[in-house]
Amino acid sequence: MFIKLSRYARVYVSQEQLGFLAKYQSRFPILHSQIDIDDVNTVQILSAKGILVRKKLDDNTLYNLNKSIRFDRNAQKNRTRKANTGL
Repeated sequence: MFIKLSRYARVYVSQEQLGFLAKYQSRFPILHSQIDIDDVNTVQILSAKGILVRKKLDDNTLYNLNKSIRFDRNAQKNRTRKANTGL
């Protein structure tokens, strides 16, 4: 599934990452200390993709869902065609 960040930008989200978003959907904003150890890597990936925003506090990090994202359930991956070189 794709998530639209802006009009021309979208990122791919795996099933594991969607499961994380569904699991913590009602708990955002969430502190880094409240996240399960198994989900720490997923949080870092989602924040690198721009889906989660983070705010560094004195001794912790606060994660929140980016409010400008839209879930695009019907999007397809673009498939580029190889140019016919005629060789």
